[in-house]
Amino acid sequence: MAGLVLSLKANEKFLVNGALLSNGPKRGQICVDGDGVNVLRMSDVIHPNDVNTPVRRVYYATQIILSGDVGFIEIESEIKEGLEGLAIVFEGTAFAKNIAKAQKAATNNRYYSVLCALKPLLKVEEDLLEKTRSKFAALEANSQIIRAMAS
Repeated sequence: MAGLVLSLKANEKFLVNGALLSNGPKRGQICVDGDGVNVLRMSDVIHPNDVNTPVRRVYYATQIILSGDVGFIEIESEIKEGLEGLAIVFEGTAFAKNIAKAQKAATNNRYYSVLCALKPLLKVEEDLLEKTRSKFAALEANSQIIRAMAS
């Protein structure tokens, strides 16, 4: 069977071709058959103000296709170039397979699968950036101490 099976929590909201739908008070499953149906769970959405990193840019570009805000043709190059850049960054790591899955899914117009492949990388990227910020803060603190000692 082709299509997408969504497992939904009680009262979970999701978009189908731009229409906001909500699950009832109990857990449920919905099978979406057919090509060309865009589905986006609201729990998978990131806010435009949070699009400030490479993984988030590709994720968001894919998300707005699913929300119906843009067509793939309008944003295709941004997604493909973003995934190519991420493939270079994550080359040789355990996360390279996520990028390869996302690239294959994008090629096959399976945008929800692109989100699923990229979602684990959001946390990885956040952790990497936080470590970098911490190191820069420590270097800055050391520089200030050295300057103070030299004065």
